[in-house]
Amino acid sequence: MNSYRLEQSKNRKQVFDNFLQIEQKVGANSDKLAFLDKGIDQSRYQNISQNYPQYLSRKPLQYSPYPPLGKIPYIDQEGLNFLHPQITEACISLGRFEAGELKTIWLGKNPLKTAQFWSTTKIIAPLYILSQIDQKFPQCNITNLQLKDSENPNVNLSMELAIEDMITYHEKIASSNGLATLFKRFETRYNLEAWVQKITGNNSLKFQGDYGEDPTIKNPTIFDPETKKIILKSVLNSPQGDNFVSAYDLTRIISLIGWYNYLPTQCQLPNLQQTSLNCLIKAMGKDTARYVDVALETLGIEQVITSTVIISKMGYGDSQIRQTLEACYMAFVQFIDPLPNANQKPTQFRTLALTLRGGIPINNMEDFNRIALELDARMAAEVTEIIRRVVAEELDQLY
Repeated sequence: MNSYRLEQSKNRKQVFDNFLQIEQKVGANSDKLAFLDKGIDQSRYQNISQNYPQYLSRKPLQYSPYPPLGKIPYIDQEGLNFLHPQITEACISLGRFEAGELKTIWLGKNPLKTAQFWSTTKIIAPLYILSQIDQKFPQCNITNLQLKDSENPNVNLSMELAIEDMITYHEKIASSNGLATLFKRFETRYNLEAWVQKITGNNSLKFQGDYGEDPTIKNPTIFDPETKKIILKSVLNSPQGDNFVSAYDLTRIISLIGWYNYLPTQCQLPNLQQTSLNCLIKAMGKDTARYVDVALETLGIEQVITSTVIISKMGYGDSQIRQTLEACYMAFVQFIDPLPNANQKPTQFRTLALTLRGGIPINNMEDFNRIALELDARMAAEVTEIIRRVVAEELDQLY
């Protein structure tokens, strides 16, 4: 912005005299005035007038209270235009505190478009299980629970370690896909899908699929060794469908996890205690994807910020139907940023939830490795730009 010209324009007589000189310079007359008859052809706005209806639907980015369960918030769909075209879907919720209350803005790029987000959705079923356990057995210690096989008493797995193994892919217990499918066995596909829809408010999502492998335990139960009781049993299986959710759905879910302590009751995940949620939070802190780590390192702030929280879940796969290699990343990030102090501003509390889905077409399988490297680097670069804009306080500004 040219502050000098803004200041000079306060001189209204000079502005008028300048315009009058232009009238004379261009040879204007009563039949063709310099400004009234200027026309659109030479206007810098000639080519954007077609966008006016879209621009008129935009609202100023105003922080508002976190939405109640089941209500889709207003999502600004212009604020993420800086993302590379290879990022096809995205949703970010940026939070800040006003008078002790968490308020948020939501930004998106095709945020409500349902698509395959691969393994990012694996956390949903364990989250549902934790809520069911807390509703029915609120005194239960989640860390002690065991996964058992109703047909083989010798099978005995720690549920806490199974959740961690599903996220870390360490396969100390079983494969991630097998464990993810196991966790979907404790509710009918229809009811689990309906639960997610009720949480996010998006009735277009589908969540009736598995993860490409049979469950680690075909008919599992959840057993409490302290009370010697089975607290959850598997249900009758049914034909699987698809897992098609949106970037908004995943951002909403991980924001509910990360901001649980800050939300009023009507906005919180139902029937869930923080102590139980901590089991999932600690596991998600060990996600294999470290895009936020490298973003903080690239920006040179990893040694400066404090109280850092990074919980996430990655997804990755090549679609033969779409002939595309795809990467997905859902994350919740929070840290205390002392950098504003350099400009005599108070230390800032940065907190946000994000989901990205990127894809690159595979035209030749011989290019698969090159495409994989490019996509991984692209995801890292876009996460870095998002964090940069958060720290620079640009993400919540209209441009």
